[in-house]
Amino acid sequence: MPRRPARERRALRLWSAGWLALFLVLGLLWVGGIAAEWLVLLVPLVWAAPALRPVREEELPDAW
Repeated sequence: MPRRPARERRALRLWSAGWLALFLVLGLLWVGGIAAEWLVLLVPLVWAAPALRPVREEELPDAW
């Protein structure tokens, strides 16, 4: 199976981090512990961090 292009991988990572953040916020609101469990919201930020990092041309792999 061929690797996805870098742009598509970044978009997928941001998309999944966004949904993860949404579900975590809804879960925290449902449980009612947002003041005590707010650190859980760092997980989507850590997940999206590599996708938000600028990519230099040297880091992109050459096409086969």
